Amino acid sequence: MKKVLKIESYIHEFFSTRYSNIKAFYDDENKHRQIGIYKLEKGSELLQFLFTILSCIENNLYVKKLVPQVYSTPKKLVEGLNWFKKYLIENQNLLDINDKGENTSYVIQEIQIIKTELEEMIDYLLQIYDSEDNVIPYEELRYSLITRDLDSFFVDMNSILASVSYAILKTKEGYLHSNIHLIIKLLGFDIISEEQTNIGRIDAVIRFSNIIYIFEFKLGTSDEALKQIKEKKYYEKYIIERKEIIMVGVGFDNKERNIKDYKMEIYK
Repeated sequence: MKKVLKIESYIHEFFSTRYSNIKAFYDDENKHRQIGIYKLEKGSELLQFLFTILSCIENNLYVKKLVPQVYSTPKKLVEGLNWFKKYLIENQNLLDINDKGENTSYVIQEIQIIKTELEEMIDYLLQIYDSEDNVIPYEELRYSLITRDLDSFFVDMNSILASVSYAILKTKEGYLHSNIHLIIKLLGFDIISEEQTNIGRIDAVIRFSNIIYIFEFKLGTSDEALKQIKEKKYYEKYIIERKEIIMVGVGFDNKERNIKDYKMEIYK
């Protein structure tokens, strides 16, 4: 529960310096809507967007104790944060159609600032939820995976695999796969290897609060590995979870006895 307390504290501090300004801005735009926001493209939807943002802050976030008063469990809190971020992203078009460059209305500029700050806050809170309370080695690997920095993740993973003696290292992809599984498991991640679907087995699946990674390892190219994920529709069983699905094909080099390359694609 330590990380939940940290999240609650951060949220309360975040809005203690912003809530009154957001509410005053909404009240002013609502009061003068006929001569202000309604003159913008989709003005009524913009005002509703602003109202929903304010309502979410008042009812779901700017509360001193979120769990269990507002959300029954930490998991429900994370789901609420993910929903709020998704809502913000889905309504970006309301701002985009009113973007007039240097002549953009101050109303649009202000809403954009509010929206951006809220998205950044949610991203930071989700990082806290995924990474706090883990006193384990190779923290850089954890952080890279959580923040989707796969370039750094595979550079560090290569470094670890390179430390294995040439005399004992096996080159079959199953051995390399098992080494990676062991490293990720020791990092404290929820990894499942050989996850079965209706038409095949996924090499590895890693779950986060808002992301699902699907890994396929090949003693060959990353293109082949990624192609297998897509052809066998390994992502299909996770669509119902409404999380972002990141497919990663990893190619192993038989000569170098290490990771050759990787390719990533987000399922849409």
